[in-house]
Amino acid sequence: MKPPGTSSNLFNEACVPIPPIDTTADTFTALAQDLAALVDQIHAVGTREEYAVYPNPFYNYDHSSLVSAQTELDLADGGLALQNNPIWPLLHRAVDVIIVNDNSADTSNNFPNGSEILTTYVQSLSAGLTRMPVIPSVATFISEGLNQRPTFFGCDDTSKTTIIYLPNYNYTFPSNEPTFKLEYTESETIGMIANGVQVATKGGDQGWPLCLACGLMKKAGGTLPSDCTACFAQYCYN
Repeated sequence: MKPPGTSSNLFNEACVPIPPIDTTADTFTALAQDLAALVDQIHAVGTREEYAVYPNPFYNYDHSSLVSAQTELDLADGGLALQNNPIWPLLHRAVDVIIVNDNSADTSNNFPNGSEILTTYVQSLSAGLTRMPVIPSVATFISEGLNQRPTFFGCDDTSKTTIIYLPNYNYTFPSNEPTFKLEYTESETIGMIANGVQVATKGGDQGWPLCLACGLMKKAGGTLPSDCTACFAQYCYN
C-alpha cells in the first residue's frame, strides 16, 4: 500500500490576517473593524482549505494505528517540515535505492544546499529509523560541492538505503526561479525542462549512465562491471 503525497498548504503563509488601521478617526476605526472581522471570517472558513484532503487509504488498516480510525487525511507540503523530498515514507521499508532530485530553494539564490535531506536524516535518528544513510552538514555540502553534482549516499553500507542525490543546478538555464513565480513564458518552460534533462544526465556526461546503473545495482548483490569501481570512487560518499 502506497502512502498518499501532495503539494499543498504553501500559499497560506502569504495570507496572514491584516491588522486593523491604528487611527482615532471614528470612520476609519469602524472601517478597520469591519475589515478585520471580514478577514477573520475568511480565515475561519478557509482553515480546512489550507490542507489537501484525501480519503484515507489506511482506514481500518491495523498496521497504521495512528491514522486507521480517520476516514480522511489532511496533508500538507513537506516543505513546511523542511523535507521537500518525500524520502520519509520509504525509510519504513527495506528499499534498496532512492533517486532524489532536490529542487529546494535553500539558499539566497534559490538553490539547494543539502539542508532538506539533512533534516530528514536528523529526524530519522530521532524516530529510530535505521535505513537512512548518514548525511553530512550543510557546510560540508557547500565546501565539497555536493549541492552541485550527483552523489551516492549510503552505497558502501549494506544496512542503509542508497540515496542517489541529484541537486538542481543551472547547467543550461537559470533554474533557480523562486517558488512564487507562477507564470513562465514558452521559452522559459522549454529552457527549464531542458535543464532538468541536464540535471538527470549530469550535463550530458557520457560516463554518467553507467555510473547511475552501478549505483542502482550495487545493493542487488550481483557481479558488476569493473568500470563500476571508478564510478564508486567518484560518486560514492559513504
